[in-house]
This record gives sequence, structure tokens and C-alpha cells, in this order.
Amino acid sequence: MNLPSEDAVEPFRLSPGFFAFVGLLLAPAIAALAIYLGAWLVADEVRAAQSASGEQGSEFAITRADEVAGWKKTLVGICPAH
Repeated sequence: MNLPSEDAVEPFRLSPGFFAFVGLLLAPAIAALAIYLGAWLVADEVRAAQSASGEQGSEFAITRADEVAGWKKTLVGICPAH
């Protein structure tokens, strides 16, 4: 008669809690990648709008709405690589 011992190791299970834990660990890396890629996509447009309006010194100055969207300027301002 084989009785399970108290020291027996249970097999590893992929539970929803494990997926949530891994997701929380990877969330900062995914957010950083999304910010970098987003800034890379709009950086040329923001630089072109800044040079056209002559606002080289101020990245967050208010410009006309048709030049470049404010969120694009903010995204490029957040990303230190751009």
C-alpha cells in the first residue's frame, strides 16, 4: 500500500494567478517598448512641425492644431531616446 508522503512535490500547474504574475512582471517592458515604438513613429512629424513653426527651444509650446497633435509631442517628450 503506497500512501503519499507529506514531502511529495506537486506538479507545476499553469494557473490564472501564475499568468497574472508573469503579466505584471512583463507589463513595464511592454509599456516601454510601446512608448519607444510610438515615439519612433511620430518623431519625424514632430520635428518637422517644430522646425516649420520655429519653436526649437520649446518642445511643448502650443502650436496650431493642424501642425501636429499634442499627444505626439508629449510622446516624443517622454521617450528619452527621441
